[in-house]
Amino acid sequence: MTTAGAATHRVGLSGIGRMGTPIARNLAAGGFLAGVHNRTPERAEELARELGVAAYATPAELAAGVDVVVTCVSDAAAVFDLYEGDSGFLAGLRPGTTAVDIGTIGTRAVHRLAELLARHECEFVDAPLSGSTATASAGTLTVMVGASPAVFERLMPVLQTIGSSVFRVGPVGSGAALKLAVNNVVYGLNQGISESLVLAERAGIDRLVAYEVFASSAVAAPFVHYRRAAFERPESTPVALKLTLAAKDIDLVVELAQSVDAEVPQARLAATVLREAIAAGFGSADVSAVAEFLRGTGTAP
Repeated sequence: MTTAGAATHRVGLSGIGRMGTPIARNLAAGGFLAGVHNRTPERAEELARELGVAAYATPAELAAGVDVVVTCVSDAAAVFDLYEGDSGFLAGLRPGTTAVDIGTIGTRAVHRLAELLARHECEFVDAPLSGSTATASAGTLTVMVGASPAVFERLMPVLQTIGSSVFRVGPVGSGAALKLAVNNVVYGLNQGISESLVLAERAGIDRLVAYEVFASSAVAAPFVHYRRAAFERPESTPVALKLTLAAKDIDLVVELAQSVDAEVPQARLAATVLREAIAAGFGSADVSAVAEFLRGTGTAP
């Protein structure tokens, strides 16, 4: 984990959930984190005490105290809630501040935010992540950055505390687009594992045996390994990604495909199955609960 350039950036992070909390710890360890904000203030105050940084009561106060604002929240609506209003980021941003979103909010929201920030003489960067809470804790996430070469170079010391694989993939909006392409593969894998695991079970094969073969075969992508417990023991594995958030992501994939005239039949199928699972009551379950939904024997949590 690098500390180079720590004196040149004061970073404020808003959104300290499953991914934001370990990222905040890594930013603090790198010497960059000045403070945190969360819509649940108690969580921000507790983490701030642990890390020895400020707990900002409002987004405006955070923006006024840092030169890099990082948001890590669930969707585009949550991001815009942070920016707008009397106590939003826009009320506290100073010219020259760089705003970075590391969530999955889609390309349309990214371009809107970039235009909004430009009117305040600030830069906006989309830098969504690929990985799990474990890789977030280890600082080994993959970061896909949409930014100019100069801004990317300036932010590299900060981004390298978040991920071990940091790519500038193009101008603003490119990171969001590539994250959706990655997510399309992820949800395709989730659908494929769910279907195939249930297929094997219905053919009389023990679930653990089937998954052991998956994990030792040509289909053994990293996703297959780090989601193993969720598929094998869904009743006792904590939720890592709510099914409702997965549906939001796949809808963004379809939206992007429509805007660039790309065919994504796999994404459309995944979107249909996710919506059906939500309607059956699985919305708050982990996305791996698609398998339980397809079994048709379990009950939604």
